[in-house]
Amino acid sequence: MKFIKIIFGFAILGTLAACSSRNTSFSDEVAFAQSTNWHVHDIQVTVPDSLTTSEVNIMAPDVDVVWHGDPQGDRLQQVGVILADALEDAAQSLIPENLHRAVVIKATLIQFHSLTPRARALVGGIHKVKFTIQVVDQKTGEVLAGPSLIEADEFAYGYWRAVQADAEGETMKVRISNRISEVVSSWLGLAAEEDAVERGRVFAFGR
Repeated sequence: MKFIKIIFGFAILGTLAACSSRNTSFSDEVAFAQSTNWHVHDIQVTVPDSLTTSEVNIMAPDVDVVWHGDPQGDRLQQVGVILADALEDAAQSLIPENLHRAVVIKATLIQFHSLTPRARALVGGIHKVKFTIQVVDQKTGEVLAGPSLIEADEFAYGYWRAVQADAEGETMKVRISNRISEVVSSWLGLAAEEDAVERGRVFAFGR
C-alpha cells in the first residue's frame, strides 16, 4: 500500500551533546468530518539526499539521522520505513475502501535523531523526529490538508531503564513509532478526546 522513496545521504561527524527539548507540535487538526470521509489509497515517504547520517558512537552526533535500533545498514531507508509504518498505523481507520474520497498521505523527513549506543548506555535523552506532511486527492492532486510541519519527539530511556524497556518489548523503534502515530492521528482529527496529543516542549539532555 505504501511507497517509500529513499535517497542516500552524506555522512559527517559531530562531537558535542547539549540540552534539548522534547517537542510536540503540529498545525491545527484536520476536521474530523473531513478526514473520516477519506480513503487512504497510498502513503508516500521521501527521505531527501540532503539529510546527513553517521555511525559514529559519540554522545550526540551533529547529523540529521541517527539510528541504531536496526542492524547496521542503510539508515535512511530504515528510518523511512519506520515513518511510513507509523503513518499507516495512524491512518488505519481510513484504509477501508468503502470510504468516499481516495487520498494520498505524503511526508518528507527532516530529522530522525535517536540515541547512539553510548548515549543510551549512559544517560538517555530525546528521540527527535521532524517531518512535513500533507494529504492530497489521489486523482486530482488537490491539496486537502497541509503541508504542515510535525514534530513528534519522544523521551529516550537510558542506562538500566533502557535495558528494562527492551526486555518488556518497549524498544526504541516501538516508542518512536507509537509517538509518531499518536501525533499524526491527532493531526488527522482521528484521536478520541482522551487520546489527543497535547502540543508542548519539555527540556532534557539531547541534540
